[in-house]
This record gives sequence, structure tokens and C-alpha cells, in this order.
Amino acid sequence: METYHGHVRTPNDAIILFEACRTGLLPRVQRRLSEKERQQIKSGSVFVWDEREAGMRRWTDGKSWSASRVSGSFLTYREMEGKRGGNGFPAKKSSNKSDSGSKDGSDEDGPDGYRYKPDGLMKQSFSITTSQGQHLHLISYYARSSPTANVLMQPSQDPSLRHIRPQKGMYPESIPSRNRV
Repeated sequence: METYHGHVRTPNDAIILFEACRTGLLPRVQRRLSEKERQQIKSGSVFVWDEREAGMRRWTDGKSWSASRVSGSFLTYREMEGKRGGNGFPAKKSSNKSDSGSKDGSDEDGPDGYRYKPDGLMKQSFSITTSQGQHLHLISYYARSSPTANVLMQPSQDPSLRHIRPQKGMYPESIPSRNRV
């Protein structure tokens, strides 16, 4: 059910995938994922959908995510384990003096008592409105620090997509600013 398998690094990569879907080269998601399909999400999974066509505005994958962070043109999320302590409340801080010198999971502690999943995925989101009024969305998943991260093909480097040239004026929001520094 995934649209593409690779790593979307730039807005241009996203536009290439939107255009490949528009021309029928790649499939767009037509419905929400089933439970089985959700379990198959892995590093490199990329999903593209049209809001009206799929009848959904928001993506649901059954995973817990951090609050969004703006990363260039993307919103980025980090996978969470859930509440520490397991009972819906943050675990109490240990008063044991021997723990005071450790940095127990400092990279793994998220906000409000949540914990980042140690080997969890990163999720990035990109949305655009076409000149024809279509609301298109892209969600991609990748491993935070994975040896395979560099082997995931970038759409702009993929030989099967190299011929894709976005239709002029189709993605007006993607035109680079002339005032870039």
C-alpha cells in the first residue's frame, strides 16, 4: 500500500512523488491503512494521498508521536513509547542518591513524562495545494540513526523517477523564493 520506498529529503523529492502519482506512475493511498498495513510501516515507507480522493485529512498510523517540529519545509515527529510508569502517570523520580550522577536516558526522555522509543522511527509530513485546488499530503518514515539510512534511494536520485518533470504551475507553493540567503 505504500506509494514509494526511499528517503524524502527535500521538498523537490516530495514534488517528484506528487507528480509521479498525478501521472499514474506511482499509486496514491485511497483509504486509511488497515491494522496489518500499519504494522508493516518501516524505515523508507512513503505514503501520498489526495484529501478529497481518499476522504481523509489526517494520517493515522497507530503509533505515538512527539509534538511536531518544523524542519525546513517539513513537519517532523519522533516516535514515542508512551507514558513512563505504564499507568498513565509519569514515573516518580527516584530519590536514590546513587542515581544522581547518571544521565539516565537523557536522550530518551520526552516532554510530559513520555519516553522516546529508543529505536523508533522519525516521521515527516509535507502538504501542498495544487493550482487545481487539490490538497496533497505526503508522510515518510525513516530510522533516526540507521546504517541503512544512506541506502534508501532519494526520489530525485532514483533512475525510475529521473524523467519526472513537474507540470509547470501545478505546485505554485513549491516555487523557490528569489530572496533566499
